[in-house]
Amino acid sequence: MSGWVACVDYGSTFTKALLVDVETDPGVVLASAAHPTTIDTDVLDGWAACREQLETRCPGAGRAPVLACSSAGGGLRIAVVGNEDLVTAEAGRRVALSSGGTVVHVGCGGLAEPSAVQRLRASRPDVVLVVGGTDGGNSEVLLGAVQRLSGAARWDGPVVLAGNADAAPEAAALLRSAGVDHVVAANVVPQIGVLSPASARAAIRQTFLEHVIGGKRLSASAAFLDMVRGAPRR
Repeated sequence: MSGWVACVDYGSTFTKALLVDVETDPGVVLASAAHPTTIDTDVLDGWAACREQLETRCPGAGRAPVLACSSAGGGLRIAVVGNEDLVTAEAGRRVALSSGGTVVHVGCGGLAEPSAVQRLRASRPDVVLVVGGTDGGNSEVLLGAVQRLSGAARWDGPVVLAGNADAAPEAAALLRSAGVDHVVAANVVPQIGVLSPASARAAIRQTFLEHVIGGKRLSASAAFLDMVRGAPRR
């Protein structure tokens, strides 16, 4: 019983749970459960129903630690805005694939054209990842994108900054003055030919949990955010 873990997926339609013995190699599924996701009340109500099913089949299951992921209300949608198409798209792909998200938009050139903002909005991203410029390199496009998001675009969703480290303080100040929720991460492309997605990946996961999952108010309990993890892709 000490090696049991409850693995839960809060989906838009069903909440699914597996009770797994992780001390065996490979792990063994001991029981499964499902219940319609209780979005209209509190998603933890659906988990409580699943937990009762697991407890009935494996007494003691209700005391197992819980690891959960959630796609309820839609999965993690990432828009990437940067300098150059090839580098921006690749950097965004690397970050998205390792943070459990899907890239729904790639924009380049700093959102200088009004149509660029329109296309960004049309993609309905949960998080905007702003990249561009190596550390100590070009900052014009990065700052231009942030100026659009914090000014004319009146962006009201969370932003992760992961571009030129020298420009990050000024970019963050612009977003802060406009009241845009944001997180500053290390540069995804710190040097030419070097991709470093780890910091941006962690920032996007945290932003997803706090602003997207939390913002959808799927549960009134802090226990929900404590158990949900970003689902990594390999």
